[in-house]
Amino acid sequence: MQFVTPHTFKMFHGKSSPRRKDDGLGVRKQSVETVEKLGDRTIGFTISTGAVDRDMDCIDVRGWKLENFKKNPVVLWSHRADELPIGKVVDIGRDDRRLRADVKFLPGGYGAASDLADTIYRMSADGYLSATSVGFKPIKWDFCDDPDRGGDGWFPGIDFAEQELVELSVVCVPSNPEALIDDTTSPLMMPGGGDQQPIIPAPVQVISYDGYSRRARAALVGVFPAGRADLPETASRALRGSGGAQ
Repeated sequence: MQFVTPHTFKMFHGKSSPRRKDDGLGVRKQSVETVEKLGDRTIGFTISTGAVDRDMDCIDVRGWKLENFKKNPVVLWSHRADELPIGKVVDIGRDDRRLRADVKFLPGGYGAASDLADTIYRMSADGYLSATSVGFKPIKWDFCDDPDRGGDGWFPGIDFAEQELVELSVVCVPSNPEALIDDTTSPLMMPGGGDQQPIIPAPVQVISYDGYSRRARAALVGVFPAGRADLPETASRALRGSGGAQ
């Protein structure tokens, strides 16, 4: 699954684009809440709430699907799936306002993984780390119409009604979690001039990525397999221009 920022998710599901409710894209969301030291190398985290967040999105706490996550409830450091986990979730549940997870960090005996886990545990227990990030697969969602949440703009807030928890990480600071595209260097931003402008999505036929720069191809292949007819037209023009051509 390719995880993207909420902004990128909205860009590829904009009001002017066909809705692709099951396109393999996941979303990552961060939460900064007070942690609870539970003992036995275990920390209680609030990993999601039902409040409207800074992206103007709202995740229904009742809509979390946890069954698959419980089969392998590992906890990562900063979404580093290429490294060993720092712990596991020993209890996860919800109440009316939040989704919480009790994380037991690795004990000694696992080499460098234990050393890293011990550092993160101590920093969390002492209040130096309190941020977590969840990666989830949207199942049922829709754009909101509330003007106070951008409902009359290009990137309105989303009401996530049902979503599957895929991964959980402890993170240093809530930031852009997307590995391939960020707000300032993205090849999916219009090139040229001092101001970068976001793309307004529109469907266009794409057959291959010939003619794109290596950087552009690396970003696009992660989101769009070759041959899919859903690359935004303005992105195609931008990437074939001076900012993305060979």
